[in-house]
Amino acid sequence: MHKKAFIWALVVAVVATGIYFVFSRYLVSRLDGTGGVSAPQTTMQQYSSEDGYSFMYPASFELSSRTEGNAERQWDVLLLLPKGYMPPVGGEGPPAISLSVFPNPEGLSLDAWVKGDARSNWKMIVDERATRATEVGGQPAIWYHYSGLYEVDSVAVAHDGKILLFSGDWLEPTDQIRADFNNLIKTVQFN
Repeated sequence: MHKKAFIWALVVAVVATGIYFVFSRYLVSRLDGTGGVSAPQTTMQQYSSEDGYSFMYPASFELSSRTEGNAERQWDVLLLLPKGYMPPVGGEGPPAISLSVFPNPEGLSLDAWVKGDARSNWKMIVDERATRATEVGGQPAIWYHYSGLYEVDSVAVAHDGKILLFSGDWLEPTDQIRADFNNLIKTVQFN
């Protein structure tokens, strides 16, 4: 009899703990008015490229750049990671914000490039009906969401013979990095 009472007490304790954590997260999101996402960063830094585009990003991120591909097919990548992040050896990094700048020597339309180039990850989109035409820095853009190692919001825009692909990785819809990505997209400007 004591064994049954102990098991029931354990089940009740686990359920109560779960309810407490769910309810406390709900209360915090209601009280701070952000839906669980903390307020946007107030300290921002600006990145300006030699190619005539710029954007603002939170000062809590560190910007790095690299070239990917091979000699025949290269593109530049800007990566924004939380400051002080140390990548694991042989492991995956955390959710990040990135900008990949792809040459477009064929002069493909933005739509043709996004749907036809494997680097856009278009084939991994969650729901094609949820994609939308939008504007970034006054230029036509395509917003879409796909699922891979992380959930990813991507925004593609054509500029000066190149395709700029902004991507923001996240785990939960309320993650701060998702708000940071959306805020970054709003600051993109073309000269």
